[in-house]
Amino acid sequence: MDVNRMITEAEDALAANQRMSLTVPRPFKNKPKGFPRGELLCVQPNCNVISYEPKKILAWLKKNDLYDGVCV
Repeated sequence: MDVNRMITEAEDALAANQRMSLTVPRPFKNKPKGFPRGELLCVQPNCNVISYEPKKILAWLKKNDLYDGVCV
């Protein structure tokens, strides 16, 4: 998922007061440093679906200078 799509989905989930789901490759060993932990929803042969708190995703993106919006 590209950064712009991740930002859009996180902002939409935040506005709807919901968690967001991301599909990540399996195994997710090369996750970026400090990437938030999420809740495992589904295990697939090549990927996992994980639920995240959108505030944490936006805060991580902001910390890495990938988001210039306001993290509520």
